Amino acid sequence: MAFKIKKSAELNQQARPVVAHAQLIDVRAFLLHAEVLDIEASGELQQIKSLETTMGIGREKGNLTYHFEHEIVLKGDQGKDAVKLQLHLGALFEFPAEDEPGGDVTESSLVAFGQISAQLAVHPYLRVAVSDLTARLGCPPVTLALLKC
Repeated sequence: MAFKIKKSAELNQQARPVVAHAQLIDVRAFLLHAEVLDIEASGELQQIKSLETTMGIGREKGNLTYHFEHEIVLKGDQGKDAVKLQLHLGALFEFPAEDEPGGDVTESSLVAFGQISAQLAVHPYLRVAVSDLTARLGCPPVTLALLKC
C-alpha cells in the first residue's frame, strides 16, 4: 500500500511559483540511526503502515533547503516494538534570491512545494535508508512503500 501525500488544486497552485524556478542540486542524509528494541521480535518485521514526516525549510541567497525528519518504530513478532529508526534527510534546491526575478514567493508557496515536490524527491532516499538500516541490524530488510500524490 502506497503512502499518500496531500495534493490538491490549491496546493499545486501555491507551489507553482517555486516549481517554475527550483532546481534540485542534492539530497543528503543528516542522521541515520537504528536500534533493535527487542531482539526476539526483530526476526519478523511488519511493513510500515503510516509515515509521519516533520518538514523544515531554510532559505539563503540562491538556495532553498528542505529538511525531513522521520521516526519510525517497526513492529515485530506479536506486535511488539522491535526496531526504531530515526532518519533526517535534506534536499537542496537552487532557487533565485528574494531580490532576483522569480525569487519573490510567499511562505505558503515554499511550504506547498516542500509538501509535494521536495518530499517526492527525498522519498527514494528514505526508502533505501530504511531497507539498508534494517538489513544492517540483522533483521529482514523492510521495503518502504511508494509515495504517491
